[in-house]
Amino acid sequence: MIYKISLILALVTLSFSFSVAAQGQVNRNIESEKIDQIFSQWDKDGSPGCAVGIYHEDEIIYQNGYGEANLDHGIPNNPETVFYIGSVSKQFAAAAIAVLADMEKISLDDDINDYIPQMPEYDETIRVKDLVHHTSGIYDLYSLLSLAGMSVEDVLSLEEKVELISSQSTLNFTPGSDDLYSNSGYTLMNIIIEEASGKTLREFTDEYIFQPLGMENTHFHDDRTMVVPNRAMSYQPDGDGFRLSYINNFEGVGPGGLYTTIGDMLKWDQNFYDNQIEEAPNFYDIMHTPGVLTNGDTLDYAFALNLDEHKGQKRYGHGGSFMGFRADYRRFPEHHFSTAVFCNLGNITPSNLTRQIADLYLEEAFEEYLEEYTGIYHNSDMDVDYEITIADGNLYLDRKASPSGEMRYIDRDEYRIGGWNFEFTRNDGEVDGFKVSSGRARDVIFEKR
Repeated sequence: MIYKISLILALVTLSFSFSVAAQGQVNRNIESEKIDQIFSQWDKDGSPGCAVGIYHEDEIIYQNGYGEANLDHGIPNNPETVFYIGSVSKQFAAAAIAVLADMEKISLDDDINDYIPQMPEYDETIRVKDLVHHTSGIYDLYSLLSLAGMSVEDVLSLEEKVELISSQSTLNFTPGSDDLYSNSGYTLMNIIIEEASGKTLREFTDEYIFQPLGMENTHFHDDRTMVVPNRAMSYQPDGDGFRLSYINNFEGVGPGGLYTTIGDMLKWDQNFYDNQIEEAPNFYDIMHTPGVLTNGDTLDYAFALNLDEHKGQKRYGHGGSFMGFRADYRRFPEHHFSTAVFCNLGNITPSNLTRQIADLYLEEAFEEYLEEYTGIYHNSDMDVDYEITIADGNLYLDRKASPSGEMRYIDRDEYRIGGWNFEFTRNDGEVDGFKVSSGRARDVIFEKR
């Protein structure tokens, strides 16, 4: 058996399994006006914008479109609009590798030279899983294109891209010893998938993922001449208006290249709870197995899913950004709650939008987690008190001077407001103060009263 469910999979399943009991903390009674307000600046004629889908359990509890998908023709964005989702595409390419591994067509420990013989024989083996977890050390494709005087707008075949990647005699680091985001790895996956299955990435994902899941409006766009009904165009700001940013002659699948809709993403989201890919019964476990470096450190990245936390709640997902398209998909598995935001304007940051949506729907869970940070904090040197409170699922710094107001969550025990960074301290596990850094004053100590 090429791929076995090992102890690490069992541990990952235990660590990353979701709690059904926590689902009751999703407030499904959020007024639509509150969601619309988040997108209000783009909700007008003559502006690009976004489509949003909010998923709970097995349904879309809110969906809408804001702004226009095509400014030439005044076509509005809506939940049926087909968006290019940039690097969110990577989790679908990684899923193809996961399915092949579960089908025993490949092993994640295989040497990539077994499938891509034109790659150099480096001192250390690059394994398939190194491509998945960005631990290969291979130089990034788009960085190489720039260094070589080429552009993503140049029409390059997959073979030409692989030739550029394989022409490099050195690596960023020894494979497996570090991680560095590399679009090259996901480009090379095309070759591995085709060698192992006899199908292109598009053909394989169509047959084994999109068709079984009923994702009828999703495909890897490996033919730039293909007509895509309901496709959004993409834009960048240009003075008081906008300019077209869509690259008509670009075709590159693996690191990007996926087109999909808000409705189809629900079907993808639900497959993490009720797997419909018969050929891959271990799909969830494989997709949530993080990379492990040779020094034993475990990454927070698994098969193009960032495995992190937001205000104490497990959160998995990925963002995407290319040619004026912006996308973000985040799943809170403990609550069976997810959000997808797809945008066609290059200066939108959809990760901020999915965060604001989560703040509304998961306010109760967030406030339970944040409660331990509230209280009065005192600095004896200056004889000054700061008060930290909770509102709307967020921490707030209450002081008469600036900065004050909402504190942005960065990580466990770390928050930021304006240019100030707060690092909370603990004693026997209990929050007992914080250190605040502001400009050239670092780690100023406040103790909790």
